[in-house]
Amino acid sequence: MPAYSVQSFEFLRVGVFCGLVGAVYYFLFRWWIARLRGEEPRTAVARVFCLRATGAVLTGLALLGVLCIPYGFFIEPYWLKVTRHELRTPKLPEGTRVRIVHIADLHVRENGPRERKLPDLVRDLEPDLILHTGDFFGRGDGLDPVLVSLLRSWAVPQFACKGNLDRLGNFAGVMRDAGITVLNGSFERLALGDARLTIAGYASGKEMAMPAGLAKLPADTFNIVLYHHPQGFPQTWVPQTWGTGADLMLAGHTHGGQIRLPFYGALVTLDRYGKCWESGFFEEQGVSLIVSRGLGCEPFTPEMRFLCRPEVIVLELIGTGESSNRPVNSGTRQP
Repeated sequence: MPAYSVQSFEFLRVGVFCGLVGAVYYFLFRWWIARLRGEEPRTAVARVFCLRATGAVLTGLALLGVLCIPYGFFIEPYWLKVTRHELRTPKLPEGTRVRIVHIADLHVRENGPRERKLPDLVRDLEPDLILHTGDFFGRGDGLDPVLVSLLRSWAVPQFACKGNLDRLGNFAGVMRDAGITVLNGSFERLALGDARLTIAGYASGKEMAMPAGLAKLPADTFNIVLYHHPQGFPQTWVPQTWGTGADLMLAGHTHGGQIRLPFYGALVTLDRYGKCWESGFFEEQGVSLIVSRGLGCEPFTPEMRFLCRPEVIVLELIGTGESSNRPVNSGTRQP
C-alpha cells in the first residue's frame, strides 16, 4: 500500500476516535438537558436514551476519559518498562550468551525524571552491548550536554544509526563526544568473548542502499542491522533485509503508537506499513525484527502516552552451536 494511503487511513482512524469521544460528551450533555427539562420521550429510542442506566453509562465513560488525561500526561510517559526477548541462534557457540540493550527514540527535551532514571536502569541490566536506533533529540536548542552526559553513563560498546529527527541537534558532535560509533552504510565486526557479531547501520532515508550493503555481511557472524524505521525491514518492490546476510533488525520510530486503544493498539505509527510492525518481536523470511516503543514522545507536542509505556528492550542472544546459518526458535517474550 502506498505511504500516503496508509497515512490517510491513520488520520481517518484518529478522526473516528475523536468523533466517538466527542459523541460521548455530547450525548451526556443532551441526557442531562432532557432530565432537567423533564422532557417526555416520544419514541422507543428516546425512552432508552432517557433511562438512568444510559446516563450512568455515559457518565462513567466521560469520567474515565477525564481520568485518562492526567494519567497519560503525568504518569505513563515517565513509567519506564523493561521488555525482554530471547533469540537462539546457531551462529554463536553453544552456551554463549550476549545481552543487548536496545534504546530508541530518546527524544530528550529536558533533564527530566525519565532521563534521570535511565542510567541506573540500564546499568542494572548489565548489558554487553547497547544499540541505538535513532531520534535522540526532542528539541533543537541547548540540550546536547544533557544527551552526552546521559549516553556516557554506560561503559560498554555502543552503536547507533541516525533517525529522521536527529537533524534537531548536533548529531555528529553528540555521538562523537559520547563515544558512540555511528554506522551509516557501514558495518563493524565485534567480539564479545566467544561471540562474533557484525553490526550494520543506515541513516534514515537510506533504505534503497540496504540490499547491496547487507549482501556483503559475513556469513560466519551473527549480523544485526540498525535502521530507524520498521519499513526498512522489507519493501514492496525491493526487499531490504530479506534474502541478505541479516539475522536481526532493530528499529523504532513508531513509538508503539504512543496512544493505544485496548484490544486494538496503535492509532498512528507514521510507518509506510502502518500497523504491520507497530511494536514488538516479529520474524519473517528467516529474519527477526524488534520494533521498540521508544522512550520519548513526539517533539513539539505535549508529552503523552496511553497504554504504551516507554520501554527499554533487553535481547538475550543464546548460542546453540548448530550448523544452520539462520536463527531458530526466536522471539520468546518475557514480561
